[in-house]
Amino acid sequence: MDKKAFAKQIYEFLKDNDKNGHYENDDSQTPIAEIEDYLSDLPLVRETIKDIEEISDTFDDHEIYVAEVKPLLEGLREIEEKLEAKEQIRMVSDTAYEVKHGIHVGDKEILFAVDEKAENGMCYFVGNYTCNDLIGQYSDCMVSDDFLEAMQEFTERVSKQIEMMRNEISQSKMPHELFTAEHCYPNDYSQSIEGKIVAIKAAVFRPEYCRGDVQLVLVTGGNGARANPHGNAVFCNHLHDGKRTRFERYEVLGEVRAECLPPWAKEKSAAIQAEKSGAEKYRDKER
Repeated sequence: MDKKAFAKQIYEFLKDNDKNGHYENDDSQTPIAEIEDYLSDLPLVRETIKDIEEISDTFDDHEIYVAEVKPLLEGLREIEEKLEAKEQIRMVSDTAYEVKHGIHVGDKEILFAVDEKAENGMCYFVGNYTCNDLIGQYSDCMVSDDFLEAMQEFTERVSKQIEMMRNEISQSKMPHELFTAEHCYPNDYSQSIEGKIVAIKAAVFRPEYCRGDVQLVLVTGGNGARANPHGNAVFCNHLHDGKRTRFERYEVLGEVRAECLPPWAKEKSAAIQAEKSGAEKYRDKER
């Protein structure tokens, strides 16, 4: 399947049937490229299937469904099946070690993998895996011919990560109560959220990060941050630690109401904006 051509077909369908006008005045190449990227991401493929099914429910003409909708859904489900199969078998990079256990706690995923045909009987692999949304990296990797030795190393690393998260949470002086819809303005796609403090939906985070202080981010840009966006990417900084990150527009709960915004979040936001402004002035001066 030519993914770019298929992405174009999906874009044309969404544009023709979009009631919110998200695609009216777009340079089509940007959303087509984003949709092409989505076709490699299983959750986003499933989300696209759901969107197209919801649109097709409004069609009265069966011939239009057969001609326009059915081929798109069949193509997306074919991609979904391939991604599901790929997800079920996970290898350690380009090795023959197949991941049997992967436990993600905090900033690392601890992997236990097996290669029954490994040289010298070194069948068992234990390593740390981190990913920054662009590339994945393995570290502190070890192999062993002793299952119990490798499993002990695996469980000890998991325990170390658990203890690290306990310490991080206990040392945090910020309130952890979750932000809900009642604390926010609705995520109105007709409004820009750039420069706003928003809360990310709690369900987006892994359990150890499901905390109110982690939910709060300052939006700095991205196609998804614009009014009537044609993309979903929302670039931002976490307020609790200042780290840059990215979420999707549909993962945004909403802009936090001023009366619900804690003082520490306002201070952190002001500091991040001041640092960003200073960096921009420095770059302008250097030119």
